[in-house]
Amino acid sequence: MEQWSAVLSEAERRVLAMHCFDHVVATCERCHRSFTLTQMGVDVLAPRRHHFCPLCRADLTHAVRLHILTCTAIAVALGEVSERTHQRVKDSQRLLGQSELLAAESQTRAQRVLRLENRSS
Repeated sequence: MEQWSAVLSEAERRVLAMHCFDHVVATCERCHRSFTLTQMGVDVLAPRRHHFCPLCRADLTHAVRLHILTCTAIAVALGEVSERTHQRVKDSQRLLGQSELLAAESQTRAQRVLRLENRSS
């Protein structure tokens, strides 16, 4: 079984900053208090950066990571990205179809012109 790192990745920190800045992201199991991203302590000078409870200094990294996996705001944002991607794929397929049609029409016209030139010579 793979162990999770005790340190949040850059991508995890970015997702939190973008989508979870305004709501609770972790609850300390020791003192039972909930914290937003800005209320937690972050030890940036330690060799292993981690998020901790500002009251009892318990490591909250695991709780924060679980929040990332279950956060509704993140799920909604991912759904929106997925929908935009799906729409872009549909638009791309439509444009490809139109392009193929125009190419076929152009080829037909070019052949027609060649036939007319051959008849007139």
